Amino acid sequence: MEADFIISSRPLRICLDINVWVSAALAAQNGRTNSVALAMKNWIVTGIPVDRPVQLVMGVEMIDTLVEVLMRVGFLSEPAAAFGERLIDMMKSGPEALDPLLLLSGRAQFAMHDREDAGVLATAFAARIDLLVTDNLTDFATNDSQSFPTRVVRPAAGERQLMAIIHERQDGVSLVVAHPLDVREWIRGGFSISAANIRLAYGGQGN
Repeated sequence: MEADFIISSRPLRICLDINVWVSAALAAQNGRTNSVALAMKNWIVTGIPVDRPVQLVMGVEMIDTLVEVLMRVGFLSEPAAAFGERLIDMMKSGPEALDPLLLLSGRAQFAMHDREDAGVLATAFAARIDLLVTDNLTDFATNDSQSFPTRVVRPAAGERQLMAIIHERQDGVSLVVAHPLDVREWIRGGFSISAANIRLAYGGQGN
């Protein structure tokens, strides 16, 4: 990734998808310290920036859904609710001191199979999130997005092509959707995460 990357001074607005939070919670419960999802969670909790401060962004509906999913996978209601409250506290204590109750809910319509994912994407646009981290990349690819292959991983289930997906509004607001494995690599390498830099790094492979 040799290019003249653009460095931003404003906070990086980041949202971890529900599947990442659930994987992190299960990893912590089971003592799996090598979990990439847990690394994402710890990165945000500690507030350690790559090249700029990090601001967690989540809507109320997403937090409520996360609490429900945590209970569905075996967490008791009180710890699950406390987890959601901690996320709200993390948002409020971030560099932009955001309150999920004050965030605009997304109203944009996206042609996606999953209504919940479409809602997450719409809210991400409305809240001007820079980076959405998810394991379900294909769920967030639309006809209007650009996909940039990043690398191939070979988990036990078989070979998988990872990609960075860019959504861009007509007013120039951009959203990067990426897998936790890629985000961890970018963080470790000091890569400044933005749509512009994704295009510089992987632009020859986009579609």
